[in-house]
Amino acid sequence: MLFLKKIMENSSKIRKSKKWIPFWTILFTIIYLSFCGNDKAETIEISKSFSQDDIYKIIKYARSNHIDPDRIHQNLSYVRATEKALQSLPHSLLLFSKEYYKNRSKWREKDDPPIPGKALFLKKDKPYLIFIPNYKKLDKMNKKAKAKRKKENKKLTRTKRRERAFEQRNKDKKLHRLKLLAWQKNKFSKNDFQYVLAWIEQNWRKYKNVPAVYKEKKKAKQKREFGLHLTYFAAANGFLRSMDPHCSVIPRSSWKKTLSKSEDSSFEGIGALLRGGGSVDVVVETPLPGSPALRSGLRSGDIIREVDGVSIEDMLLSEVVKKIRGPRETIVTLNVERTIDLRTLDVKIKRGIIKQLAVQSHLVTAKETSVKLLKKLKIGVIQIKSFLYAKKKTNQLVVDSYKELLKKSNLKLDALIIDLRNNPGGYLRESVRVADLFLASNKVVVSVKGQGRTQKHKTRKSAMVKNIPLVVLINSGSASASEILASALMDHNAALVLGERTFGKATVQSVNPSYAETYVKITTSRYYSPNDYTVQVSGVHPDIKISDESDGTFPLKFREENMWDHLPRIKKIKANNRRRRWIQKINKFVGKNTVAEEYIKKHKSDALRPDYMLIRSLAYIKAMLKNPKP
Repeated sequence: MLFLKKIMENSSKIRKSKKWIPFWTILFTIIYLSFCGNDKAETIEISKSFSQDDIYKIIKYARSNHIDPDRIHQNLSYVRATEKALQSLPHSLLLFSKEYYKNRSKWREKDDPPIPGKALFLKKDKPYLIFIPNYKKLDKMNKKAKAKRKKENKKLTRTKRRERAFEQRNKDKKLHRLKLLAWQKNKFSKNDFQYVLAWIEQNWRKYKNVPAVYKEKKKAKQKREFGLHLTYFAAANGFLRSMDPHCSVIPRSSWKKTLSKSEDSSFEGIGALLRGGGSVDVVVETPLPGSPALRSGLRSGDIIREVDGVSIEDMLLSEVVKKIRGPRETIVTLNVERTIDLRTLDVKIKRGIIKQLAVQSHLVTAKETSVKLLKKLKIGVIQIKSFLYAKKKTNQLVVDSYKELLKKSNLKLDALIIDLRNNPGGYLRESVRVADLFLASNKVVVSVKGQGRTQKHKTRKSAMVKNIPLVVLINSGSASASEILASALMDHNAALVLGERTFGKATVQSVNPSYAETYVKITTSRYYSPNDYTVQVSGVHPDIKISDESDGTFPLKFREENMWDHLPRIKKIKANNRRRRWIQKINKFVGKNTVAEEYIKKHKSDALRPDYMLIRSLAYIKAMLKNPKP
């Protein structure tokens, strides 16, 4: 059922322009831009001039410029293009191989029955078919399955639920492999793609309306008229995504929006970080300090059930956020379930102006954590949210933040924490420039290898920050350019890296001019750390694992290895015995970190969520003062 749900979500993204992948450069200018970013969702606007001819021009360019053209399976790529074309219709259709259709009951799990609907055989001699789902029946099945799952989950411990999630992920991988094998036998061709595309062009009007069951659920009509340019755009993206998940075709307007959001900006809303959405509850991660949400009594851990009286069950997070945001001085009412005292309540919030900073800093204070942990230490924190910028470069923002911290600490900082959590990356050159602030001159930050050449990026000047403990915080949302910075500081023994394993994207994309007001983003290189290993798939492993959960656990997270068709891991990291011995000393000094755990236990029900990872990291700074770098 999750499979179909994702398809409806994906087609909705294309039709209603809620999400897409945003990266490109200036039209008709020969530019090579190195991107080390993990894809982020963004609004898209697709030119109506995007045609079927543009699909083939983009495919030709992509196949000529990809880092590994030998791994491109043309038949599978045309399968992906055809699948996305069919899914782009408002009433999404599916492409099945006959072998999968015949064996689907056997291949799927017993508690996951086949999708209801009917098969349309275009040609008897072709080994594929178009499947028309019955969304009314599917919706009933989904509701029944969700109610059953909810009932079962209530009986399970948190550990058991996580085990189940891991099992489901493995089942999905197994089914994906079986589908691939079926398609490989069929040798789906460019001619088959063209045949299905011609069928769509003749029959799309039959499927131009969103299924009635979803219309009633969303209580809203389509805001954008469907056109075949959306189908062509989806097909081009389907082909590119089959090469690897970071290749895509992207419209010009999205880039401007991405750049503007990567720098200091503001929006009107309530000021709260949310997580979840879809089949998962939407939970308030934390209200932001000083925000309308916090002032109105919204608390960390609250589960949002309704927005202005409308249920958000099964709604995508982007849709929930859109409902909650609105003009300042207007009121939004959230119906929330507060699990800490087992009650449901309405929280009325007057929206305001929420400021968003690309790089921000603060001194750790007694208000934020325990005085006992600090012992008068002046610890600065610089949070870097991305390595993208439109006007002011990221490294300059970091310099400004550091100078501000020095000013606040009367020119005496005892330690500095660089927070790269949930930083999806951005410009490769900016990660190198930021590394320059912490490393000696002429040190290799990263090597970029691809297209028969290797380019080493080195620091150009002596470190601005030195002679104080430097800690880097990472998590599963730290990707690409942020992984470059973390691994460079680790390899040169410039910092202690704490947190959890990063996303694992060690590829570089070039963004080049394309057609119909779009651009093509293609993977052209891999990057390697100073010690000549790549973190592709494996990610940056922290020196010491520190949880960002109140109970100290490490829940299952989405990473590069969970993306279909990703580039493989190719090189293992060599052990650094000298650094390992230093880490052992640090760990021995910290011990069980009881002061931090006591503080977390005492404050985990606060309205404003304590920063669990940051609080746990402070003891390691004290250890570094006693045990300097290796």
